[in-house]
Amino acid sequence: MRRPRIRFWQKVLTALLIVGVAPIALVSFISIQGTRTDLTSLGVTNIKQRSISTANAIDAYLQSRLGDIVLVAKLPDIVRYAQNFADQGARVAARTALGAAAARSPEYESVAVVDPKGTITAASIQTDEGTSVAFREYFLTAMKGSSYVSDPSYSVITNKPALFFSSPIVANGVVLAAVRTRVNLAAIWDIVEGDTGSVGIGAHSFLVDDYGIRLAVSETKGHRDQAESLIYKPIAPIEADTVKKLVADKRFGQKTPDQLVIDPLPTLKTALDALPKGASGGATFAFGAGSDEQRGVVTRLVTKPWGYVLAVPLTTYTKAADNATFDAALMLVMGVLLSFVIGVVLTRSLVGPLRRLVGEATQVSTGDIDLREARFDTRSGDDITHEVASAFDRMLNALRFYALSDQPGAGGEE
Repeated sequence: MRRPRIRFWQKVLTALLIVGVAPIALVSFISIQGTRTDLTSLGVTNIKQRSISTANAIDAYLQSRLGDIVLVAKLPDIVRYAQNFADQGARVAARTALGAAAARSPEYESVAVVDPKGTITAASIQTDEGTSVAFREYFLTAMKGSSYVSDPSYSVITNKPALFFSSPIVANGVVLAAVRTRVNLAAIWDIVEGDTGSVGIGAHSFLVDDYGIRLAVSETKGHRDQAESLIYKPIAPIEADTVKKLVADKRFGQKTPDQLVIDPLPTLKTALDALPKGASGGATFAFGAGSDEQRGVVTRLVTKPWGYVLAVPLTTYTKAADNATFDAALMLVMGVLLSFVIGVVLTRSLVGPLRRLVGEATQVSTGDIDLREARFDTRSGDDITHEVASAFDRMLNALRFYALSDQPGAGGEE
């Protein structure tokens, strides 16, 4: 079977692509990949620093509010009232002290004293009094002698999510009662929302508890009226034992954990589970794919075993490399087109004249042109054509010499 003949212009085009375009493509690919890696590394470092900074701010806020309730538990009027709940004068004084404590910060909704039975007996908002909170973890922990910061839970009074800070009221080494603060989530939401776009276009953040339930999300910025539909979305299914605990603490008000919408982030859960509790630290993770791929950093808080997450679309940092990729692709396309054009033009400029010379030589060989009149043009064309034409002329001169020498009477003989 006859093998297909490779044309001269195809050889020239292949040579131009191999020598000119291929090295550029290889260098561009390696360079862009290196740039992309460097930009991603720089972006993750930037995200991590911001994530740690914001996590520290949330930690500081929680510590400050916890310190406030610890101080309230030590106020003389509060201790005096806890020693004698029947003393109405002490109750009035306790209410005044609680009202002054609640005025310290705008997110304080209520500060109250809880008796050993778990009933609020004095509060900065008197309508809170008489409410039983005996089932709350913050009350049970305080009565054991420890201060406590709760996870956000729906208040049985306002039916709104809130944080609860509690501390034992102690006299002579004996726990007499507990004091607690109900704090709305506005301040924490402000901190989390503050990271919207903080480290690049599309940057978003959220806070999850140790069960992987979202407590605050940056998407509530400008949409606080929709906050309750945006938070409380677990990153993974919740275990049965944990569900029972959350139900007992009325964590979600009228909602039960099985009604929560799960927004899975398995890579985040893996990264969060690897972080030790009680020590600040951060871990990177990735999620999404293609143009939706994102890089995130989760930082463990110290005050609570929560995780603060800051994530950014990868394209935010690799946009320069993506633009370079497009430019490189465009350059390669232009290189291929130019190689094709140059190959065709070069081939035609070289092969065309040679083919004309071949045609003339064929005519000479077939006798269509008189050998004595035949002449190749040696004055036009490029170097190669000129040399070939000159060679043909020399060959014609030789042919004329031998042709004339073979004729009768040549050489002067009779």
